[in-house]
Amino acid sequence: MAKNRLKNILNKLHFKSSIISQTSFKISETSLKVSFHNYSSSSIIVYEDVLITKKIILEDNKHKCGIYRWVNKINGKSYVGSSVNLSSRLSSYLSINYLTKRASIYNSKIYNALLAYGYNNFRLEIVEYCDRSNVIKVEQDDIDRCKPEYNILTKAGSSLNFKHSKQTLDKFKSRIVSAEALSNLKKAKIGATLSPLAKAN
Repeated sequence: MAKNRLKNILNKLHFKSSIISQTSFKISETSLKVSFHNYSSSSIIVYEDVLITKKIILEDNKHKCGIYRWVNKINGKSYVGSSVNLSSRLSSYLSINYLTKRASIYNSKIYNALLAYGYNNFRLEIVEYCDRSNVIKVEQDDIDRCKPEYNILTKAGSSLNFKHSKQTLDKFKSRIVSAEALSNLKKAKIGATLSPLAKAN
């Protein structure tokens, strides 16, 4: 009798513990979603700390096709892009060497902004995943909706056939990087926050 009573009490305690555990999990999950949607209700994933979650970003988006968005936490400016392999594309963005090399050749607003402000002042959003046959149309819809300031070309897919003139390329190649600019690049590499004056220059 006593043994059965003790067994019933233990079962009840286990049940309550299970309910509490499940409730705590649901609360945490809900809180995460609320925080998740505070930044962009239309984005399905938001990576707030890009450097810490770099590995997760690449794993989450391996072999996935979709639309991504970089958002400057300081001024709110953004860039919208797409890729049939997001992991591969984003790995380029997450390479300081790649950004530095490309920024010295092409006048990319988003590359220069990432180098000037540092990754810690940007968040990365996965706006949506889509079929690769429809990615250009979906990207165009998101560009029209978000009106991203860092996009030089406002027509999705236009960069595939975009070429700089010989004069512009010659200008990029002959461009001399100042000591201050090099210093800013080094600071961006380690995620340091630049002063407003440095960003303005």
